[in-house]
Formats: sequence, structure tokens, C-alpha cells
Amino acid sequence: MAQQSTIPAFCLEYWQNKAVEWGQATTLASQQDVCLHLQQLKDFLQQIFQKLQHMNTTAAIKTFPLVGQLLGRLCWNPCVVADEESQRTLLQCLWCLYSAEPQNAIELKANDWIQERVMFQRSREG
Repeated sequence: MAQQSTIPAFCLEYWQNKAVEWGQATTLASQQDVCLHLQQLKDFLQQIFQKLQHMNTTAAIKTFPLVGQLLGRLCWNPCVVADEESQRTLLQCLWCLYSAEPQNAIELKANDWIQERVMFQRSREG
């Protein structure tokens, strides 16, 4: 049986819904839920990274239309970015979406957005 080439849409939607539910993890309940699901989230981000590193930005956004929203929401979650492994994988996913030589408006917009996210992450580190 051939291995599936994409992450099932329901997984991406599940994590998107979780990220929306968690918000910026300002309540004890949301922080506890992030901690409860953090290992599964890290595994999922690793799967996403494995797929994204073999795609260009335009293909990645067409294949995973919610991936930018998901990564963006996770960047704002202090419980997610406080974990070194999840922060590293999150940034790796972002860099996979970065185009060294943007070819269209989608890639230009993605680059601007990624630069903002990375600069924000760097400013939080000190």
C-alpha cells in the first residue's frame, strides 16, 4: 500500500481548532491543555516539517491552506514556544515556507509574514 503523501486535512483542522481554543494560553485550563497535548503537537509539527521541506512556498500553501494560520497562532502561544523542541520545529516549518527568491505575490506575502514572526520570536528571547 502506498504511503499517503500529505497530512490528513482533519489533523490540520484538529490542531488549528486546538490553537484557536488555546489562544495565548492565558488561563490555567488552556495552559494545562497545551501541556497535555504538547507531545502530540510536537509530533504533528515534525510531520508537517517533513512535508514542507520538500515543497516550495506556493505548493505548501495550496496543499496545506491552514498551515500559516496554525503556525502563526502557535507562535503566540507562550506554552508552545517555551518548549525548546516545539519552538525549534515551529521555526523550521516557518523557514520551509520562506522563499529565497519569491516568484509571486503569495511568496512575497509569506516572506513578509515569516520575517515578522521570526523577528517577534527573536525579540522574546532577549
